Parts: sequence; C-alpha cells; structure tokens
Amino acid sequence: MLRAGFLTLVLLFAACAHLPTLSPVAEDAKTVAQRCRQAYPHQPWRATHAIFATLPFGNNGGLVGVTAAGPDGLHAILLSPEGISLFDGVQNNRNPLAPELKVERAVPPFDRTDFAASLMADVGTAYLPPAGEPTAIGTYATGETVCRWTPSRGETTDIQLGPDAPQAIRTFERMHLTREIFLVGKPEDGFYPNVILSVPGAGGYRLEMQLVDHE
Repeated sequence: MLRAGFLTLVLLFAACAHLPTLSPVAEDAKTVAQRCRQAYPHQPWRATHAIFATLPFGNNGGLVGVTAAGPDGLHAILLSPEGISLFDGVQNNRNPLAPELKVERAVPPFDRTDFAASLMADVGTAYLPPAGEPTAIGTYATGETVCRWTPSRGETTDIQLGPDAPQAIRTFERMHLTREIFLVGKPEDGFYPNVILSVPGAGGYRLEMQLVDHE
C-alpha cells in the first residue's frame, strides 16, 4: 500500500501548482461521503500513541502523545518516553474560523512560537473530520476515489479511499501539498494501528504514530 501511496504522491507533485483533477465517480455521493468519514473516530475520544519523529537536521526521537477531542476542541499532550511532560496545549474549536489556542506547558524546543499551532494542525488533520459535506467527490487520475473539502478559508482536504477503508488524507494550501497522512492497518472505532504523517519542504518532518490505546 505504501508503494502505491508513494506513486500517488509522485503523480501529485507532477501536477505542479494545482489541485489534482477529480473525474466523475459512478458511486452514490452520499455513500462515498460516509465511507470517507470513516477516516476519523467519533467524538468524544481519547487516545495514546507512541510517536517516532523524523525532524530536520537529523533531530529524530521517540515521544508519547496523548490526545483527546470533544465537541468544544482538542487537547494534546507530548511526553518523553520516561513520562515527563514536554508540551500541553488546548485548542477551543467552538469558532472554527478563529480557534483559540492555549499552551499550558512547553519546554524547549517545544516552546517555539509556531510549534503549538503546527502540532494542533497535524493532530486536527489526522483525527478531526472536515466540517460539512464534501464539495467534490471523484477519482484521481490514478483511479483512487476521493472526497474533497474546499472551504472558503483554510486548506483543502482530500480523503482517499482504499478497497476497504480510507487510506490517506492530504491537505493543500494555495494549490500546494502541505501535508500527507497514510492510514495503515485495519481501523477500530476510527483509530488506525499506524498513522504516518509527512510535511514536505525544506523544514519538513515525518511522524510515525503507533496506537497504544483509545477510549
């Protein structure tokens, strides 16, 4: 599956600065949209992941992530493998156009001004569904069925379906790929055993998140 995902990514980059074209799909749109929403767990939920981060300049390492989501927002905590709290942030999503982010704790290097917003964007993309109905449903040139959300503000989100379950999530801003997430394994209650998130570019990074438990 990862090889197929890599091929899809190559073709997406080859498309340059425009969103991948979607061709019409014969399936019922409501049925496809329901399948795409299976990429996400139902709220409220809490989950713990073992995380291996591949960061710029070889700054790699292991972390433990504890996240929780409910109707009002998202809570994310990062711990060292020894259980020491490194970051604790809460994002209130009651106003989706202007979410309020409060950092309860952040130790270096997790105290950078842009880190909290970036982390919440990563977690939100991987585990919180886009609002409303898809603005388009179709297939990539490589044949995969996709649901697309294109809000008036913010990033476009594509959810790519596999044979049995959602397989990948991608975000685009100003027509450029900003984030790609592979959903690996058989999901349980919307949680996948492994989630691999990649952010392209010179300052890009990769997070491999292995599910430990959820409720």
